[in-house]
Amino acid sequence: MISHAVMAVPYAVVALLVTRSQVDRRIELAVRNPGALIWQTTFWVVLPNIRFGVLTAAFLSFVKSWEEIAVTLFGTSVKIVALPRMIWAGLRDNVDPVIAVISVALILLTLFGMIAKLIVSLRPKA
Repeated sequence: MISHAVMAVPYAVVALLVTRSQVDRRIELAVRNPGALIWQTTFWVVLPNIRFGVLTAAFLSFVKSWEEIAVTLFGTSVKIVALPRMIWAGLRDNVDPVIAVISVALILLTLFGMIAKLIVSLRPKA
């Protein structure tokens, strides 16, 4: 949906610009000097250096899109039922155990992500 993309673009752009500004431009120029093409430089040098910025941009865009229930409600038709709209309708109309399951799954996914990050950060550096 275009409305979700329009709302998420600023977050993604800021995350990518901050990450890109921290990459040393001389590395890219050193790769280009022997004759590497732009696409080779992009895929083999630039993207590996900004991969966490790309992941952050994707995560922020997803979260921003997920939390905007108003855009989801007004931006979809009767034929298209997005997951946030289904959850909202289930909460408003009736008590459905599927909504509780989805909520628990999202909480567990977040918890596992936080635990994985903690384990990686506590791992001794070689």
